[in-house]
Amino acid sequence: MALSPISRSPVFSPSIPSTTGTESVSSCQGKGVSALQSSQQSNPLEQLFQADGFDSPLSATKAGGVAEMDQLLNQVAQQLVTLCKDLLGGLNGDATGDSLSIPGGEVPEIGGVDSGAPGLQSLLQGAPQASAAPSAPVAPSAPAAPSAQVSKPEGASSAGGPSSSKQGNTMTFTNDGKSPMTIKFTPNAGDKEVAPVTLQPGKSQTVEFPQGWSGNFRSTSGDGAAATLGEVKFNGGGNQTYYDVSYIEGDNAAMTIKPQSGGKLSGTMDNLLASAPDSVKARNADGSVYGIKKTTTSNVQDPGVVDFYRKHVGADQGYVIPTDDLSTLGTSDTHLDVHLRDLA
Repeated sequence: MALSPISRSPVFSPSIPSTTGTESVSSCQGKGVSALQSSQQSNPLEQLFQADGFDSPLSATKAGGVAEMDQLLNQVAQQLVTLCKDLLGGLNGDATGDSLSIPGGEVPEIGGVDSGAPGLQSLLQGAPQASAAPSAPVAPSAPAAPSAQVSKPEGASSAGGPSSSKQGNTMTFTNDGKSPMTIKFTPNAGDKEVAPVTLQPGKSQTVEFPQGWSGNFRSTSGDGAAATLGEVKFNGGGNQTYYDVSYIEGDNAAMTIKPQSGGKLSGTMDNLLASAPDSVKARNADGSVYGIKKTTTSNVQDPGVVDFYRKHVGADQGYVIPTDDLSTLGTSDTHLDVHLRDLA
């Protein structure tokens, strides 16, 4: 146990007041000697101080009790250690003073149960008892206020969109037209088949897709020779979802694709057939018109059809020819919204 240096102030040091009267001087001297004798008898430590000349009215030539004072200081220190142990043992109900506890049972955790902070009891255990000063019992801390739990509305995504409650990969299809529409899915080689869906006008349906699924989808209206394609690749590079609308195979339905959390739109909901010349129209076997022709067949492009699409589809809005790579869009969202409308 380390003791701090002893200051001069606690030691009783009588001083003799100045006076001009012999009787007063004698009286004061008598009182001073009496007080000094009393102090010497009751305070052995002060006697040593006076013997060594520390703040003493006695002569410094009488110094010589340094070794004796050192021995007495050691005794005082041992008495202080014993006193501390006794006091701490009394608080703990254990005279040995081996551990320190707080009256009243367990000490509450600092910061509450869920704070992750070490308990007060664990901080106190093992504290050096000899150097610890007795302190007032520690009152249990008030329970920590519960942390606010921020919950997202049903269907809200982390980016502010409506899709965080959904899991995996999905596309939600909506029929904005006036006729029923059947959507057929064509997976790329090695990917799983996905069952077609039929949508009534104004209805929507969400379809789930396997991890890493890639392929295209189309409306089955017309003879199938010309069709607007939606193309998608889930969990691509950087776990991105890649998507686009393609007119390379023709146009038989207005279509757009967009991430549910927000992002760039691919495709257009304009009815391109309404302004198409007869030379670019696609027909059924019976001659009825249902859409617009392909732009490319076996890598051979039809310049008239390409020119028509270029007037209505932006450079990054959809594929018109196979080299329109700016039209491949990407998002970190795994949930897409697809809107379709019949042309005829």
